[in-house]
Amino acid sequence: MQRSFLRFIRRTVRHPGLPAQATRGGAALLVAALVAAQPAAGALAPQAAVPAPVATPAPVPPTAVPGAPEPLRWVILIRHGDYDRDAAADDRTGNGLNTLGHEQAQWAGKRLAALPAPVGRLVCSDYTRARETAAEIGALLGRTAEVDSLLHECTPQAARADYMKNHPPEEIAACDAALQAAWAKYFTPPAAQDTRDVLVCHGNVIRWFVCRALGADTTRWSSLDIGNASMTVIQVRADGSTRLAGFSDVGHIPPGNQTSTGRGAGWALPRSR
Repeated sequence: MQRSFLRFIRRTVRHPGLPAQATRGGAALLVAALVAAQPAAGALAPQAAVPAPVATPAPVPPTAVPGAPEPLRWVILIRHGDYDRDAAADDRTGNGLNTLGHEQAQWAGKRLAALPAPVGRLVCSDYTRARETAAEIGALLGRTAEVDSLLHECTPQAARADYMKNHPPEEIAACDAALQAAWAKYFTPPAAQDTRDVLVCHGNVIRWFVCRALGADTTRWSSLDIGNASMTVIQVRADGSTRLAGFSDVGHIPPGNQTSTGRGAGWALPRSR
């Protein structure tokens, strides 16, 4: 069979320009290569290599998606606007706002109305100057303020002796008790969503709240100056802890129209009591 195949190859690869010996030799080499490539009788054909199994990577746990932030309560404390104090008048029913005080209250109301987040409750002290400030704000927010006598002006225990000399001990004790009750009523954790309450009240009240929010000695309230119609913000977390987010912010009032307890930041007119 190989001879017949060799003769076939010779005829196939014969080249007219080559001698017969070269043709016969080339054919013989081709046949030898083909025979060598054939598997021996009874031998098994080589099997294709089986690739090694690829290890399946362990599943990667999904990245934890942070939940929604915990709800917060923001208590926005607005001090009443400027007024001309009359020592002979009843401090609860008299001593209403002067013209500048009404303007200051309107500026505070415009700022609150422009906030990107809605305001919830609007509550005020029962003193005339606080009620008039809240009325100006409420007109711009489209609501009527609730009145709460717990927020009225009073003089709590102070570190400064000159603040205490004209107030009997029982009056000071009653003020401290009222402020403690007001704190427990308004500075509570939110129920399920962010809440923003506005309390319109007084300088002593707000300064005491600030010390309480900071965990400081509340008698140090008399070390703080506060502007009229200023905005102070206290944040209450879900666990009841508090943070001071802003104090005596008067950025909504033109500098020439700012008034303050004492001299404020140095440019306010010391006109208010």
